[in-house]
Amino acid sequence: MPRKALLIPVIILVVALFGAAAYRAIMPGTTADAPINSYLKGEMAKLTLPDGELTLTDHMIQREDGSAAPLSAMKGKALLINLWASWCAPCRAEMPELANLQKELGDDRFEVVAINVGRGGIPEAREILAEWGVAGLNLYAEPTMKIAFDLADSSLPTSLIVGADGRVRAKFLGPLKWDGPEALELFEALKNGEI
Repeated sequence: MPRKALLIPVIILVVALFGAAAYRAIMPGTTADAPINSYLKGEMAKLTLPDGELTLTDHMIQREDGSAAPLSAMKGKALLINLWASWCAPCRAEMPELANLQKELGDDRFEVVAINVGRGGIPEAREILAEWGVAGLNLYAEPTMKIAFDLADSSLPTSLIVGADGRVRAKFLGPLKWDGPEALELFEALKNGEI
């Protein structure tokens, strides 16, 4: 085989190995004994674990009744916080799955908190979810978009998995299958305080 023909596969291999090493270096690691590790299967294996301790912030969000409260006031139950907007196609794609997760596991110990970051606030959230045929989620909004800039680096959808103690267990930028068997297993464990 000519030497030039071997050079291309070698270059591709070196670039792939370098890329994998760089990915591992910049992505937060897990500890071997992290309770969430055994639940990172299937779609849930894509979750990113925080590098250091992250907790619920004091970003002000609007509730369906128009009242405002800091996000940190939701401490006390397990949460899947999802930041979305009406103009975000991936948000639309995953919203029915978020609603299914809420219908399956939602109660006084767990809630899917889908926060509309569009400028239209609660009225826009109500209208868009009705248009998309999504029911069963409580309405939340943060129309200044500050929460999206601070927690999502302006990438939507962004989701945070938060324990009842207010600590962020995992994060994901982009859509996931939130109502699959692996997700139900993870959120049941989160709800029960196992992770």
